[in-house]
Amino acid sequence: MNNWINQHIQTIKLVLGRMQNNTLSTFMISLVIAVALCVPGLFYLGVDHLSKFTNHMQDETEISLFLKLDADKDAVTEIGEVLAKNDSIKSFHLVSKENAWQALKNKTEADNETDSKIADLEKNPLPDAFFIQAKSTEPEALETLKQALQSIPGVEHVLLNTDWAKRLSALLTLGKKIILFVTALLAVALLVIIGNTIRMQILTQKDEVIVSKLIGATNSFIRIPFLYAGILYGLFGGLLAIFMLMLAVKVFNLSVQQLSSLYSSDFSLPLFNGQLFIGIIGFASFIGWLGSYLAVSRSIASIKIN
Repeated sequence: MNNWINQHIQTIKLVLGRMQNNTLSTFMISLVIAVALCVPGLFYLGVDHLSKFTNHMQDETEISLFLKLDADKDAVTEIGEVLAKNDSIKSFHLVSKENAWQALKNKTEADNETDSKIADLEKNPLPDAFFIQAKSTEPEALETLKQALQSIPGVEHVLLNTDWAKRLSALLTLGKKIILFVTALLAVALLVIIGNTIRMQILTQKDEVIVSKLIGATNSFIRIPFLYAGILYGLFGGLLAIFMLMLAVKVFNLSVQQLSSLYSSDFSLPLFNGQLFIGIIGFASFIGWLGSYLAVSRSIASIKIN
């Protein structure tokens, strides 16, 4: 076991030494990988934070529940208890018919014509109403909650505007599809770039490969250094991509903070996104390994010993 570990450690040191001797070419390859990873990374940040931004739009997900005009206080209390037991409801509050009627009068005092019409009414035409904040902003969940509320005895009408939620959901879905499509295209491009890089290294070390075969080394043994080279290219490219993304977020936040201050808001993008960064490093390392494996398997098999 120790011999196996030492063998791989020595191989990694060998590969790192070769990369250090070719610092410029190593940096250029890593830079190409980083730029390719930054594109879907920026898309992901945009879609992810747009999705999180919907959590600040609770007023748009407010459901208005109007009771029947003849509902008494007991009925109002019973409906309030039903709402409190509903797991899909984040919070709710009651606006009594008396408070709503008084608020309407206060608003129309400045308009004499409207105020006189309201004064002519013999009784309060407004019902008791509950205003509900849902836990989810998903259109399907909101519609399901609306139907459940409509079936409560004593409820006259439930009002919900889900058009904005449907449009936002469609936009986020489209954004996720674009991310997957762009990532797939760039993954293919990275496979070609890394594969050609490894293939060129094999050609420059062709004599070493031939000597290794002559002394009995297997293709698997010969393949190991090149696989580590691909993984390290991906790792360095991933780390550089993370640095570039953090720099982009920092520059973006400078403009966002100036704009947010005008609206008394503290909205900004977090500088560190652990899930995204781990995904970038893992994806880049895998692409580096896969590109190297495909290139080295084909190239080594084509080298014949005379």
